[in-house]
Amino acid sequence: MSKEMEFVEKISEVLEVDPSEISMETDFRNEVPFWDSLKGFGIIVLIEEDYGKRLTVEEFLEQKTIGDLYKKATT
Repeated sequence: MSKEMEFVEKISEVLEVDPSEISMETDFRNEVPFWDSLKGFGIIVLIEEDYGKRLTVEEFLEQKTIGDLYKKATT
Protein backbone atom coordinates (compact mmCIF):
# COMPACT_ATOMS: atom_id res chain seq x y z
CA MET A 1 0.00 0.00 0.00
CA SER A 2 1.32 3.44 -0.90
CA LYS A 3 1.99 6.03 1.78
CA GLU A 4 -0.69 8.24 0.20
CA MET A 5 -3.29 5.46 0.39
CA GLU A 6 -2.33 4.75 3.99
CA PHE A 7 -2.86 8.45 4.77
CA VAL A 8 -6.27 8.42 3.04
CA GLU A 9 -7.29 5.39 5.13
CA LYS A 10 -6.26 7.10 8.37
CA ILE A 11 -8.11 10.29 7.41
CA SER A 12 -11.19 8.26 6.43
CA GLU A 13 -11.35 6.87 9.97
CA VAL A 14 -11.37 10.38 11.44
CA LEU A 15 -13.95 11.55 8.90
CA GLU A 16 -16.06 8.42 9.43
CA VAL A 17 -16.29 7.59 5.72
CA ASP A 18 -15.22 4.62 3.63
CA PRO A 19 -11.72 5.15 2.18
CA SER A 20 -13.13 4.55 -1.30
CA GLU A 21 -15.30 7.68 -0.91
CA ILE A 22 -12.33 10.06 -0.63
CA SER A 23 -9.06 10.72 -2.43
CA MET A 24 -6.10 13.07 -2.27
CA GLU A 25 -8.19 15.57 -4.30
CA THR A 26 -11.16 15.56 -1.90
CA ASP A 27 -12.05 18.95 -0.42
CA PHE A 28 -12.56 17.50 3.03
CA ARG A 29 -14.57 20.39 4.49
CA ASN A 30 -17.04 20.64 1.61
CA GLU A 31 -17.23 17.13 0.16
CA VAL A 32 -17.39 15.03 3.34
CA PRO A 33 -20.82 14.58 4.91
CA PHE A 34 -21.31 15.81 8.46
CA TRP A 35 -18.08 17.82 8.58
CA ASP A 36 -17.54 19.54 11.92
CA SER A 37 -14.74 21.08 13.96
CA LEU A 38 -14.34 17.91 16.02
CA LYS A 39 -13.27 16.04 12.89
CA GLY A 40 -10.88 18.88 12.13
CA PHE A 41 -9.36 18.56 15.57
CA GLY A 42 -9.10 14.79 15.03
CA ILE A 43 -7.11 15.39 11.83
CA ILE A 44 -4.74 17.77 13.63
CA VAL A 45 -4.18 15.17 16.37
CA LEU A 46 -3.67 12.39 13.80
CA ILE A 47 -1.02 14.38 11.95
CA GLU A 48 0.77 15.21 15.17
CA GLU A 49 0.66 11.68 16.62
CA ASP A 50 1.30 9.65 13.46
CA TYR A 51 3.56 12.02 11.52
CA GLY A 52 5.19 14.09 14.24
CA LYS A 53 4.12 17.38 12.63
CA ARG A 54 2.46 20.13 14.60
CA LEU A 55 -0.19 22.11 12.76
CA THR A 56 -1.59 25.30 14.16
CA VAL A 57 -5.27 25.93 13.62
CA GLU A 58 -4.32 28.64 11.12
CA GLU A 59 -2.13 26.20 9.16
CA PHE A 60 -4.89 23.62 9.22
CA LEU A 61 -7.45 26.12 7.92
CA GLU A 62 -5.15 26.92 4.97
CA GLN A 63 -5.38 23.31 3.76
CA LYS A 64 -8.15 22.58 1.28
CA THR A 65 -7.71 18.98 0.15
CA ILE A 66 -6.59 15.74 1.73
CA GLY A 67 -3.53 15.99 -0.51
CA ASP A 68 -2.73 19.39 1.03
CA LEU A 69 -2.89 17.78 4.47
CA TYR A 70 -0.65 14.94 3.30
CA LYS A 71 1.98 17.37 2.02
CA LYS A 72 1.89 19.27 5.32
CA ALA A 73 2.18 16.04 7.31
CA THR A 74 5.05 14.56 5.31
CA THR A 75 7.31 17.51 4.52
